[in-house]
Amino acid sequence: MAMPVEQSWNAYRAIRDNRKWFGFNSVAITYVAATLDFLILLAASAAGHTIYEKIAFGTYADASLYVGIGLLVATVFVLAMGGMHAYRPSEVFSLRNQMVAICTVLPAVIIFMLAIVFFLKIGETISRGAILSTALLSVAGLVSSRLLWSAYLKKAIARASFPTRRALLICPDATPMEPIIRKSALGGLSIKHTMHIGETGTTRSALVDAYEKHGIDDVDEVLIVWGDYGNLPALEECLSALRQFCVPVSVMFGGLVGDIVEGFPQAVGESRSFQTHRPPLGLYERGLKRAFDVVFSVTALTAMLPICLIVAIAIKLDSPGPVFFLQSRKGYSGRSFRIVKFRSMSVMEDAADIRQATRNDPRVTRVGAFIRSSSIDELPQFWNVLKGDMSVVGPRPHALAHDNLYGALIAQYASRRHVKPGLTGWAQINGHRGETPTIEKMADRVRHDIWYINNWSLWLDLRIVLSTALGLKDRSDVY
Repeated sequence: MAMPVEQSWNAYRAIRDNRKWFGFNSVAITYVAATLDFLILLAASAAGHTIYEKIAFGTYADASLYVGIGLLVATVFVLAMGGMHAYRPSEVFSLRNQMVAICTVLPAVIIFMLAIVFFLKIGETISRGAILSTALLSVAGLVSSRLLWSAYLKKAIARASFPTRRALLICPDATPMEPIIRKSALGGLSIKHTMHIGETGTTRSALVDAYEKHGIDDVDEVLIVWGDYGNLPALEECLSALRQFCVPVSVMFGGLVGDIVEGFPQAVGESRSFQTHRPPLGLYERGLKRAFDVVFSVTALTAMLPICLIVAIAIKLDSPGPVFFLQSRKGYSGRSFRIVKFRSMSVMEDAADIRQATRNDPRVTRVGAFIRSSSIDELPQFWNVLKGDMSVVGPRPHALAHDNLYGALIAQYASRRHVKPGLTGWAQINGHRGETPTIEKMADRVRHDIWYINNWSLWLDLRIVLSTALGLKDRSDVY
């Protein structure tokens, strides 16, 4: 049975002609946030130079050069933040993620600008004091804007201070409503009416009457949320009857179909496909990631060498056994390697049956409890990174016994091996660090790992590294 194909509506087009305002939606949030950042950085560059010249020399010099520098910095910053998806509504509302992104991207952009100044040999025309004052003003402006967003934006949306698009929500009887309403609100949709579809045999005329009864003439669009794939005829009848009304219709799928349509869309002739598995990183991407891994690992091992020596001595004095613990793991494309860690337990398990560490685990030594909670036991893995077995950022590798178990229970588990495993990852900075006692918890970790693979960028790696460093103080889920 052929399913009808509905018109694809953009969020900002889903507003009736009689609504004169620009709806508050994800498109508006993204462009407004990016524009504000651009203006803040441009103003900071001009103001930083002007203030420095006035304080240092008592004059107001020509600021045109610094306006040009501000244009360069603002453009690169906004493009980099966009590449990190930092202007998505879900990211804009996260104060912590925004602070991490600013602390990662802004210094990198300033260093990039200084490198250009150095290679163009125009350093004598640029004041270091003006650059410093510009950097301070930029940080202050960007951080202040995030604090204002955090304090005002969510409350404003909750109070409906922004204009929203009124929607009729249509879904099966068993669909949970609260998560949909919350997500809709963040996207600028206000669910004014709700209608449940529970009967396959409903006629078109009856559906038309039901739509009118449930307020279709009082809304700007219709949102259908569907996950009952055993009842597709009901969805077809629903879509067919909606053609009687001049209102945009959007369909949001859940479950397996929802996962598929969230993939990257590709044109196949006149049809459209969705890429559910991103191919392994290309040659340029692998080279860029490898260069970052080598530079970061050499720097980390050099800086951490005194700590590693102290930990090695403490391990030998605390309990009998070797300093290092080696265990077989699966890496890129399923190839096995031996991971290196500081020994934190009294056992050296590397067999077919390995039990994850739990709270107050008697196998964990006194020194081991500290180095595990602070992640110091992972430092020797920088050697795995230098060897090419691992990357600084990527899905965390699991013991072979756990790989075999979860690979049979979680469909997307093997997709984690499309990139090298990492010391830290997107899942770890989003609360999936430590023990995974249930299949649901491991499935959540896998979903985060797949998102990282599909959205990889160097900026994302830098953000994860910085967020990991800032989050080490939280030891609640590691033991």
